[in-house]
Amino acid sequence: MKVVSVAEMRQLERATFATGVTADDLQRRAGLAVARTVEARLPKGRLVALVGPGNNGRDSWIAAQRLLEIGWEAVLWLSPNHAISEPELQAFAAARGEFDIGEKGSVASRMLDGADLAIDGLLGIGGHGVPRGPVASMVEALIGWKAEHRDREIVSVDVPSGLDADTGQADGIAVSADCTVVLGGAKKGLLTPEASRFTGDLIFADLDLAEGIPDAAEIVTLRSLLGLLPARPPDAHKGTFGRLLVVAGSERYVGAAYLTCAAAVRAGAGLVTLAAPNWLRNVVAAQLPEVTFLPLPDGGPADHPEECLVRVSDSLERYDALAIGPGLSSQAGVPVFVEGVLRAAAQRGLCVVADADAINALADRPDWPTWIPAQLVMTPHLGELARLSGPTLGEAPWDLAQRLATNWGVTLVVKGPFTGIGSRAGSWVHARPNPALATAGTGDVLTGVVGGLLARGLSPSESARMGVWSHGEAGARAAAGFLGGGLAASDLLSEIPHALAKLAAAPYDPR
Repeated sequence: MKVVSVAEMRQLERATFATGVTADDLQRRAGLAVARTVEARLPKGRLVALVGPGNNGRDSWIAAQRLLEIGWEAVLWLSPNHAISEPELQAFAAARGEFDIGEKGSVASRMLDGADLAIDGLLGIGGHGVPRGPVASMVEALIGWKAEHRDREIVSVDVPSGLDADTGQADGIAVSADCTVVLGGAKKGLLTPEASRFTGDLIFADLDLAEGIPDAAEIVTLRSLLGLLPARPPDAHKGTFGRLLVVAGSERYVGAAYLTCAAAVRAGAGLVTLAAPNWLRNVVAAQLPEVTFLPLPDGGPADHPEECLVRVSDSLERYDALAIGPGLSSQAGVPVFVEGVLRAAAQRGLCVVADADAINALADRPDWPTWIPAQLVMTPHLGELARLSGPTLGEAPWDLAQRLATNWGVTLVVKGPFTGIGSRAGSWVHARPNPALATAGTGDVLTGVVGGLLARGLSPSESARMGVWSHGEAGARAAAGFLGGGLAASDLLSEIPHALAKLAAAPYDPR
């Protein structure tokens, strides 16, 4: 699915209509997508569909109609200027549905009483400013109902009512949904930290629209990644799945080496080797016996950059990919070592993922884009990125990622609530914010996953997208038991194979 403005969404709709698809066709696709989302999230119960004046209202009505057919109790609560015809309402009633027209929010006490679900179809992408009139009363009633019944669910159609689809801002009251079914195109305003307080889970339904915005960023979803993960043939051996060399960890950041290596193992790399001093080897080996080791002198790259460089560079020919940076520290010898290793990797044409201190090491070397590997994935957070690029405020992460990736000749992952991914081939965004992942070490896990996928033969762009998605999926699975906080980065490790299994052979999942 493309990331679009409201104007671009209109452009996609016009292009689709030009192919012979009608507005009724699109509304039916949209309404059925909402109904499928409800079916996947909730057991049958009682729903109230709030029907506003525009297309969102009709989408909500179609969803309610479908859910009524499969066993839900369904009630329509219509705004006075709704777009449902009298024959359509009578047909709904004949199917044992109920409806009422809400002039005032006081109607909510009856319409919402006993409901398990509210479908918010009041205002769509055309809504701007503060909700007014009867619609405002209906929004207020819905907000009040949710405040009293936090265990009940609100599903918004395309955009929560009251939220600006271009800016992600709510000028006044707005619905706080548990889930928003995003229809046709991912509206830019929904992909902001501010909007995430209102949208809940974002579920993407592409509606099979015509192509119309070729250069727009795309949403990273399971569906978009199917078919990329190499099959595991029955006659395979460990070399089939690639060999990854990891350069990570220091006296201050011992765990970074473990997390990176463990994540690479869980991502399916055939052989993972850690370049490390003996003391660090002993720590990691005690927890992760699957990893092999390339011995480095005590003190590591910080104290012995030249000797470490020789040992690592001389071994690169034995590996398919390199992961470098997590926890290396910023001590004096590290930048010299990192530059030397990256130059050696470039000469050998090796695929590399660089994170954390490997990125920081480039900050004082303004010519670094001229000597880095051609197949390089960089995974900075905004603080690390700013040391290379300067301030980046106000730019969407996917636009920022593509602009800098194009300038630098890399694949760039800009980590954050909405992680942007960019390369010269395009840009993408992972739109699944998870505050549980805002904890030490989760970036090391991502580096290991991307490194493992590079070793398995995926391209830098594929490894970045699949790594970010599977890291997010593993985080979501792990965080399910930590609603109050307390998730540790190591909790993700056992979930990574389950995430990748969904990519190996998966039914349709809009996330």
